[in-house]
Amino acid sequence: MPDFSLQDLRCLDTLLRECHVSRAAAQIGISQPAMSMMLARLRQVFGDALLVRRGNRLQPTDAAHALHPRVKAMIREMEGLIEPQGSFDPALGGRRFTLILTDYIDTILVPRLHTRLTQAGASIALKIVGPNPLRIGELFNDGTVDLTVSYFPRAPNNLIARKVFSDRLVCMARRGHPALQRPIGLDDFCALDHIAIEPAEASMYRVILDDALAALGKSRRIAISKPDFNGLPFLLEASEAVAAMPARLAHLFQQRFDLVAFDPPLELPPLDIHMMWHPSTQSSAPHVWLREQVLAVLG
Repeated sequence: MPDFSLQDLRCLDTLLRECHVSRAAAQIGISQPAMSMMLARLRQVFGDALLVRRGNRLQPTDAAHALHPRVKAMIREMEGLIEPQGSFDPALGGRRFTLILTDYIDTILVPRLHTRLTQAGASIALKIVGPNPLRIGELFNDGTVDLTVSYFPRAPNNLIARKVFSDRLVCMARRGHPALQRPIGLDDFCALDHIAIEPAEASMYRVILDDALAALGKSRRIAISKPDFNGLPFLLEASEAVAAMPARLAHLFQQRFDLVAFDPPLELPPLDIHMMWHPSTQSSAPHVWLREQVLAVLG
């Protein structure tokens, strides 16, 4: 049996993630020739090319694709085994955390989190990936992601969840919108052109408003449906459309665009935001530290 170290597994993980020997070497902190020698050794151990050139790029083989989730899971288990319980020095570096976030949480969390980590002298790499609500449980199981912060009413039962704050839905429109010159009624509200946000095949933001309207026998006119809030302020400034969004995000948009927020003319449930992680990282000192930083920013 081959003698594997945690460093060997991290090299393999980085090679399969980056599909580039030089970039993988830079991330691990070794030379490009050393990483090339590591790739040659790994190919011999697994009896597979692992990375093959297609055009101008290296791509994982089918065997490497199948192997990668197991490698990530093993790294997570080994890190948990050898980490000193209850202690973690973020200044030592070498840690990379992957967070799965919608652009709403990305906008209100990541800039402040990065500032906090920088001021603390932490040598931590963050990787932000977009939401994949249909596979979120699977992504945590195979170690692809470490943490998520999201509005997720039905979190997978294989994750630990903690509520970090409550938000609420408000609506936004351009300043001077004719519909806002007087108190807006429900029928007039429904007749407006609405922009609905449905991130990555999930209707989580849209369904809160639509369910409340349906309970009253009403529905709104959806003029545009888009997967994220990116570009939304520009669209609102240039049109008569309105959009529902979390109040924290609306507050940021109001500071930078000529927009106004208003309450929709019906009662809506709160938007409870949860932080979620895999049970295997519950007592891991680096993960505990990361969760504490997120709570300090969002709490």
